[in-house]
Amino acid sequence: MAVFVPYTAPGDLAEIEITENLGRFARGKLLKLLEAGPGRVEPKCPYHFGFRISDLGRAGKQNPISEIRNPKFCGGCSLQHLDYPTQLAAKRELVRETLERIGGLKGVAVQPTLGMQDPWRYRNKVQQPVGWTAGDKRLVSGFYKSGTHEILPIEDCLVQTQLSVAIIQKAKELLSKAGAWPYHETDHTGWIRHLVVRTAGAGADQKALLAFVTRTPDFPQEKEILLGLVEAFPQLVGIHQNVQGAKSNVILGREWRKLVGLDSIEETMGSCLPAGRRLRFRLSVGSFFQVNTPQAEVLYNVVREQAGTGERLLDLYTGVGTIALWLADHFAEVGGVEENPVAIDDAYENAELNKIENARFVAQPVELFLNQIDRAAGGKTLTVVLDPPRAGADPRVIDALGRLSPGKIIYVSCDPGTLARDLKILAQHRYQVEAVQPVDLFPQTPHIETAVKLIRSR
Repeated sequence: MAVFVPYTAPGDLAEIEITENLGRFARGKLLKLLEAGPGRVEPKCPYHFGFRISDLGRAGKQNPISEIRNPKFCGGCSLQHLDYPTQLAAKRELVRETLERIGGLKGVAVQPTLGMQDPWRYRNKVQQPVGWTAGDKRLVSGFYKSGTHEILPIEDCLVQTQLSVAIIQKAKELLSKAGAWPYHETDHTGWIRHLVVRTAGAGADQKALLAFVTRTPDFPQEKEILLGLVEAFPQLVGIHQNVQGAKSNVILGREWRKLVGLDSIEETMGSCLPAGRRLRFRLSVGSFFQVNTPQAEVLYNVVREQAGTGERLLDLYTGVGTIALWLADHFAEVGGVEENPVAIDDAYENAELNKIENARFVAQPVELFLNQIDRAAGGKTLTVVLDPPRAGADPRVIDALGRLSPGKIIYVSCDPGTLARDLKILAQHRYQVEAVQPVDLFPQTPHIETAVKLIRSR
């Protein structure tokens, strides 16, 4: 039986407690580390649960491991106690094992995970909830403690840019000085709910946008707070307010107000594209964009290679059109489909910005779009890129693709479990897996992106 135990490492010798037995597998928790595996390292982050190698032998039933390290851990970077090569190997094995166990795909070659040269400070977007400390009622921001909705105050986060961290710390200081009232999710009171920062570029060219997410549209001491931020950060080129009045865990509401500066910042990508074809993308605070820009380039180039060249490309769940535009020079016609009309507006704007004229976009649920197009629009001259959300593709999308029978499908997934499920269904529509390439967009975490090339058999 496989037993899944968080914060362990390959090769560890440990005492664990079984917390859940599900028959085919079980879950457990670490009680005592007796011997450290070869891939274990000391975690850099003070908010990481990870057992210190120097604490070997000190833990036990009378002195639980969570009391040796700070019990207030956020749980966000749960692989930080593994060295980076071990993380990459573990993610490759996760993809391979999941495809075999859930998808029934035995013997499929999974390529080594493509990782980063420097797997730190990579996130270009941060969203932190704001609240009170329990004791002295200080205004704090941070992340929820693992398995709770209690905010753990964070002074630094090693996977976020230093500029993002500094802006949030300053905003928090100014809000506290102004006496801002943090949101309380249980009784739906208070004002400031989240702080959101997006960055683009690097070094001296790095720029940032900040959004205050509030429960109500008022903004107490607005002038003083904005002045303090603008004076402190010349890189902060736009500040916005988002009003989220719903009693909901959804971070952003529909109402936006620009407080000062620009609506968007620009990210440039394409260092691996042919000479002279770097792509530009305008990003607002709320735009969807991969949070790891360098690794997004790696992922998109994998998709570009797997898709090859052809007559027609259809990019499903296109978002702001990133993949469609990345592959536009490889196909005579490119189309993108996305349910969110705001994202489609951004896709057209990005196409115009990059002078790409062979791309068209449709704002419609993917399953509805596919069921409306004629079967003759499919066939071997059509290549489909499928990049669904974490829940995977809607079953109606898979069925419609089976009807359209495109010659190639490139499936881009952020969840190996739903990927394996959907590949198993696509196999019933006579699609064979030809290539599987994991790409690490989220170092220090268990998340992994995977690009899979499927070919329809005759």
